[in-house]
Amino acid sequence: MRDWIRRPLPHHEETNIVFFRGTSLDALVRGLLGADRMPLAYSTGPDWGVVMHDMLSWESGDYDLVHYGRLCPPGAELVVLVTEPCIAKAHGPSFHYYRDGGLVTCFSFESPSRPGGDEPGLLTPALTAAKLTGPHAELDGDDAEERIMAAIAGFFSLPDLEMP
Repeated sequence: MRDWIRRPLPHHEETNIVFFRGTSLDALVRGLLGADRMPLAYSTGPDWGVVMHDMLSWESGDYDLVHYGRLCPPGAELVVLVTEPCIAKAHGPSFHYYRDGGLVTCFSFESPSRPGGDEPGLLTPALTAAKLTGPHAELDGDDAEERIMAAIAGFFSLPDLEMP
C-alpha cells in the first residue's frame, strides 16, 4: 500500500491519485487536461476508477491543488491523494474527499486528527479504530502512512492498485 502514496508511478515523483465514481473517465480526464494536468495512468473498475496525474501544471509551472470540486458533478465522488505536496519541505501526503462538487473532508497525513471540510469527522471512527486519532493514537511508527491509507481504503472500499 505504500506505493499508493510514495511515488506511485516509476519515473514520476509528483503524482496525484484520484479515485472516482459517479462520473466518467472521459469527463475526469478532460477536466484534468483543462486544469493543465497531464493524466499519466488510469484504470476503471466495477465500483471505483482511478486516474494518476502530474501535480505540476504544464502551462503555468505551478503545483497548486487542482480545483477537484469542479471535476466532481452531482452524483459523483472523488478520493484524492496528494502524494508529495512539497518534496522540498518533505511534507507528508494529504487526502481529500469530494462528493457532489463539495469538499466533504480532508487532512494531511502528518495530522489526521485535524481534518477540514464540510464533514470533518467523517473518517474519525476509522482513523480512531486504526489508532491514528484519539487518546490511543500511535503516529510515530514507520507504518503510520500505510495505516492511514489502509483506513481510507477500507472506509471507501477502494480497489487495490497493482503496481509494476
